Amino acid sequence: MAKLALPFLLLLIVISIPRPEGLTVEGQMMFGVLICAASLFILQPIPLGLSGIVVLILPLILGAVNAQETFRSFGNSAVFFLIGAFMIAATVERTPLHRKISLRFLRFAGSSPRLLVLATMLSGASLTFIMPEHGVIVLIVPILVLTIIRVGLLPLRSNLARSLMIGAAYGCTIGSLATPLGGARNPLTIGFLNSQGIEMDFLRWMFISMPIVVISIFAVWIILILMFPTEVKDLKMAARVIKDETDELPTFEGRSRIIVLTLILIVLCFVILPYFINVEISLIALIGGVVLFIVGGMKWEDVEAKIPWGIILLYGGAISMGIHLANSGAATWLAARVLEHTYGYEFLSILLVLLLSKVLTEVMSNTAAVSIMLPIGYAVFSETGLPAEMGAMLVGLSGGLAFMFLISTPGNLISYSSGYFTQKDLLKAGFVVNVVTIGIVLLVAYTYWKWIGVW
Repeated sequence: MAKLALPFLLLLIVISIPRPEGLTVEGQMMFGVLICAASLFILQPIPLGLSGIVVLILPLILGAVNAQETFRSFGNSAVFFLIGAFMIAATVERTPLHRKISLRFLRFAGSSPRLLVLATMLSGASLTFIMPEHGVIVLIVPILVLTIIRVGLLPLRSNLARSLMIGAAYGCTIGSLATPLGGARNPLTIGFLNSQGIEMDFLRWMFISMPIVVISIFAVWIILILMFPTEVKDLKMAARVIKDETDELPTFEGRSRIIVLTLILIVLCFVILPYFINVEISLIALIGGVVLFIVGGMKWEDVEAKIPWGIILLYGGAISMGIHLANSGAATWLAARVLEHTYGYEFLSILLVLLLSKVLTEVMSNTAAVSIMLPIGYAVFSETGLPAEMGAMLVGLSGGLAFMFLISTPGNLISYSSGYFTQKDLLKAGFVVNVVTIGIVLLVAYTYWKWIGVW
């Protein structure tokens, strides 16, 4: 009961204290909602979906916004993109496509233990281009467990098993940045940008994010094989296991072939159509989901089972809160206070937004962390004179790079459940990976992003 009471007690304290100079009444109310939401997301005294509804209605109860504005922001097009994306993911899971992709990457490793770790990361990363990361790790872990058992690696004693399982989680996490389909925080960022009049399509997202994904995959692979030196010199047995698994997969025939071709066509539509006609990627996702249903890619029971409606509700409430924080002037006021401590230096502003996003995403849901930081990062960059698009993208991308704790991402927890590494192993690797990926994001932002015109 105390965990439930604390968020609302903090809300009352924030809205009751004397209002700081320059902050609107609505802005103070939204800061109360923000503190309450952050507490609900961290403590989780109620399900996250219900927290999303609470965050949605609190501004209405406090009189900070009107009902029409609130429900319009909840119905943001990015919410429907997310629904379509989950429908596509449900179809992928019903075909042998994901296993074929994973096993093809694993076969690339041959009998090299180090290359097997890299292949594991690449297979997870590539699959998250077309489906959410938590769905991918669920598909990859059983394949890895089978391989590890056949090779004879012991739980909590094998460094190779540690690096494979942690690498699987990290590969999915990093790969999920690449496209809007990789995780809920990506369409959340797109939806927020669209609400502020900045267009962000599927291909531009990929252009901005892909260098971070590619560099991070190889950097993290090197970290893992150095931190957990493999005790196995040759993996001929693993190569045979992976080959046998590949040979047993059914071929694409009849309806399966139609479904796979439809999936390929949907991805091509995401990339190509917005450049020829004015079409929302959310519409493409929904039409794609309907077409997959028609061609037999899924049943309605799959949709009901696979779409996490609680996440949809959290997502809708979070994006609504972000829009209200921006429109009430609360985010701009906070940005001005932040800049007093960074003295207006652009590097310090960029680093601060990046670090805050990384810290929050380690202790709460990625989507929740990004929803809190989006309006703040956007306002900080606007006040500094940097492109607001850059601030939102830094939050959206760095908010997905959570490596240190089991609660940071579902991928970490699912991989941990295999029993081959400890929280201490994850913490040790995750700290180093966090530092390195912060450096990679900064490097890409200061070089490649300038080259393609993000700033």
